[in-house]
Amino acid sequence: MKRLFTVVTLLAAIVAGGASSLTAQGVTTSQIRGVITSPAGPLAGAQITAVHEPSGSRYTATSRADGRYSIPGMRVGGPYTVTSIAIGFERQSRGNVFLTLGQASDVNFGMRDAVVQLQDITVAAQAGVFSSTRTGAATTISQEQITTLPTINRSINDLTRLTPQVRGQNFVGADSRLNNITIDGSYFNNSFGLGSGATPGGRTGVAPISIDAIEQVQVNIAPYDVRQGNFVGAGINAVTKSGTNSFEGSLYYQYRNESFVGKQAGPVPFNPGTFKFDNIGARLGGPIIKDKLFFFGSFESDAITEPGTLFTANTGGQTVEGTTTRVLKSDLDELSNFLSTNFGYETGAYEGYDHETPSKRYLARLDWNINDRNKFQIRYNKLDSKTDVLASSSSSLGFGNRSNRLDAIAFQNTNYQILENLWSVVGELNSQIGPNMANQVIAGYNTTDESRTTRGGAFFPLVDILKDGRTYTSFGYEPFTPNNELRYNSYQFQNNFTIYGNRHDLTFGVSVERYESENVFFPGSQSAYVYNSLEDFYEDANGFLANPNRTTSPVELNRFQVRYSNIPGLDKPVQPLEVLYAGLYIQDIWRATDNLEVTAGIRADRPSFGETGFVNAEANGYTFRNAAGEGVQYRTENLPNANVIFSPRLGFNWDVKGDRSTQIRGGTGVFSGRPAYVWISNQIGENGTLSGFDRFDETLVRPFNPDPDAYKPASVDGSPAQSYGLAFTEPD
Repeated sequence: MKRLFTVVTLLAAIVAGGASSLTAQGVTTSQIRGVITSPAGPLAGAQITAVHEPSGSRYTATSRADGRYSIPGMRVGGPYTVTSIAIGFERQSRGNVFLTLGQASDVNFGMRDAVVQLQDITVAAQAGVFSSTRTGAATTISQEQITTLPTINRSINDLTRLTPQVRGQNFVGADSRLNNITIDGSYFNNSFGLGSGATPGGRTGVAPISIDAIEQVQVNIAPYDVRQGNFVGAGINAVTKSGTNSFEGSLYYQYRNESFVGKQAGPVPFNPGTFKFDNIGARLGGPIIKDKLFFFGSFESDAITEPGTLFTANTGGQTVEGTTTRVLKSDLDELSNFLSTNFGYETGAYEGYDHETPSKRYLARLDWNINDRNKFQIRYNKLDSKTDVLASSSSSLGFGNRSNRLDAIAFQNTNYQILENLWSVVGELNSQIGPNMANQVIAGYNTTDESRTTRGGAFFPLVDILKDGRTYTSFGYEPFTPNNELRYNSYQFQNNFTIYGNRHDLTFGVSVERYESENVFFPGSQSAYVYNSLEDFYEDANGFLANPNRTTSPVELNRFQVRYSNIPGLDKPVQPLEVLYAGLYIQDIWRATDNLEVTAGIRADRPSFGETGFVNAEANGYTFRNAAGEGVQYRTENLPNANVIFSPRLGFNWDVKGDRSTQIRGGTGVFSGRPAYVWISNQIGENGTLSGFDRFDETLVRPFNPDPDAYKPASVDGSPAQSYGLAFTEPD
């Protein structure tokens, strides 16, 4: 996907001068940079040391011929003490320096001649909002804000709402699935794209990572730094907490239930039902080797229990209103007993049952100060979660309209559960090479399981029973849950190499992601029956009990549907998808004058899809009409071509008066990102050969059979089904 328009942002303001910052220096670290001067002009060879006081982590640099220095790859937060030393000059230091994720702080020193002996000159750091290199729109959420902002869901989404350009999870009007989220530099997306949420955990409605483990968050809307890519809406970068030389931790517990919820909305009464939410968590960080090796760990567990449905069966003679349905309690009790006695199928309850959503989150991190010029960190995190969901009311299988309505009640075991389990690991090495070069390398792996399973009960046909032409009750296996499996994983590698010069800072980079998914979507494989009345179902079911081998039904079925695997040797229609998304980029940060900085770069991304599609020779011979009325042909096995996407960007930052009191910044650029991969996977699944589908309306030839496979073909040869849907993507 590509944002096809350019983006320009401008800022002009007048405030007191202070520290500056650099947007998009990196997604996991921060930077200190500045200029060392003497009474004679720029001072080369000065030794600059920055010490992260809580951990003792040291970073060093040497000023270049123009007096400038850069210290990249630094821990976010602080406080830092920065010291400048040069022979023949007084030592100078600046304390209480705090660093922000993805930004740089300018720390300049004016060195004074040493007359008799060296003495320290301490300068207090000043805070500010301006940056000598920032060009695009960005919002940074600090640790103080994370700690103090109210949040009900304890999710990163509650923090990103501070961004002015967001509505829900959609930034600048783009679908939230087109955002790119990273945690410690590792991709942390809803990559397959089911549902509408951008972050993992959206399928079960839980937070994917404990908010208590997050140090800082940055949201970039239009970073003109080409190192940030793979998004159209926003690039959301977060870093987790690290251990220090002090042992520090927390233990917390939260609880709420219906007594915490209002019962009145103005003059209108509101019944929230009964629910219970528990959350317990702990974190601990500290030193393994002082000043050298640190650990941090976090654990959080929560669970919510709430009514599965507030609708109730009618005891007879009750008015159908509120949550009292027309469905008779006596009918449901009799039906449940009939199915249990004659077919061994347990329906579960039909009212008064709960839905549960338990989740557990784990995180562990190690930080290693190899030496003053090399820093390494590795982080592991895991999410285990699941949630109960009501049966779909879609009419694409069966008759639909099954739950949460006055007309119908479905049994509990017709509902389903969805999983969202993931784990990821990422390592990062930041190195300073010589006096003017730096390198950052990130490698990671993550895997996700979003499969579905039944709420309970055996694999049994779905049955919708009507009354007066409307759904009355439903039982059996949920329409879209049979073999509904989704697992995906990705490998990630990124390397940034930067050369710092007198006027130009050159960055060369590469990013590679290898993505694989296996999706199984097999709705209707349990078989679906629709009866016009309870009486019709009983008559047909008793007919099976009397003669299991019959071929016709004594009653006319409203509808029968079944789906089957159509590829020989496949027991379920797996949709495999393989993607290699690689990018190269180069960038120049040019200090045109002392108060004007220009950032220019270009990145080239190339998504390449594996040959995992299936051939439907019949469909390949069809001619379709495009929007212009022209005849076009498609091939079911052809996924999008491997085209190179170029994203040039140009930004500027002008300190109008040279004193950081008035600043104008802006730029223009192209931003591109991966699609929601479900759109591509649909082409592999909807090709007419992977699965077959039969439907009979108003029929006698599909009498009830409790065996879900009773009416599937005995053998298949991979030929196109009698009727099928097709999904294509444009080659380019």
